[in-house]
Amino acid sequence: MPAFQLLAAHGRVLVVQDDTGARELLADALWLTGYVVRTAADGLAGLRLVDAFEPDVIVLDLGLPIASGFEVLHELRAAPRTLETPVIEISGLASGVKLAKENPEFFETLPKPFDPETLVGIVKRAFRRRRR
Repeated sequence: MPAFQLLAAHGRVLVVQDDTGARELLADALWLTGYVVRTAADGLAGLRLVDAFEPDVIVLDLGLPIASGFEVLHELRAAPRTLETPVIEISGLASGVKLAKENPEFFETLPKPFDPETLVGIVKRAFRRRRR
């Protein structure tokens, strides 16, 4: 199987994170594991990429400019195509992590700082759930 087909076989992940360093770390960890990754630095750009990229899983920061992570999640759940798309929330704020853990719309919550291996494990679980 050609390498590009192998990469595509792992699936598509959208990372929406305004912190450049965290966004690059997330994207690199997922790309090195074999996922096709696209990134956005704000909530509105993330929503636009959802339409163009059609991700299988979304990694979403809560504290985003232009549209917050909660606003993005609301839009995702309002659209039939993304109603069941697993969304993994990441946040550096204890209050954001607590709110997200209480929100059943998130597949899982990952507090910052995060371990890239933990993130990859959560994404793999999200893909398994999506395929059921």
